[in-house]
Amino acid sequence: MNLPVTYQIPSFPVVSETEEKKSRFICWLGPIEDKADFQGQLGLIRSKYPDASHHCTAVVIGNPDNPEVMQADDDGEPGGSAGRPMLELLLKQGIGNVGAIVSRYFGGTKLGVGGLMRAYRGSVGMALQKVNLETYVPLENVSVGCDFAQESRLRFLVGRHQGNCGVAEYATKVIVPISLPRNEWRSLRIQLKAESFDILD
Repeated sequence: MNLPVTYQIPSFPVVSETEEKKSRFICWLGPIEDKADFQGQLGLIRSKYPDASHHCTAVVIGNPDNPEVMQADDDGEPGGSAGRPMLELLLKQGIGNVGAIVSRYFGGTKLGVGGLMRAYRGSVGMALQKVNLETYVPLENVSVGCDFAQESRLRFLVGRHQGNCGVAEYATKVIVPISLPRNEWRSLRIQLKAESFDILD
């Protein structure tokens, strides 16, 4: 199965607040690079809302159709009542490299598992209505070696494959760092090899 090469990610973080039977649900939703990045953000949220009863989380890193990381945590709420519905909503929306943290201030009335699922899903849903999305294009970064006479040809080929060339190093050969969309790399690699460029993985 061929997965979409590009996918949607949040442009920047948003915060929204909802209420259910006097319980407050504050949702932070934003872009995440990796698990360490997400844990750092969770630490900031815990510090910002130290009196919250729970800080439930969901994170999707990578392509949402086949994530590198996909995690949910109920943080003391009944199993499956918080993190999982949050995660399911993020996946349903097809968003990658995203984290959601919902801090709950208990309002005195128990909501039951069904009520909690609706409340946590609704909190993330409200944040999703506010967030701006952008298209993420996974990039391949490699260095290519060539003779001085080949440099302009290399730059032409890279540009034709929607890539960019960085600052070259000049020694006995020219070393050019290149960056291009991952889906363009295979065909460019074949062409570079056919024309005797050195691919320095």
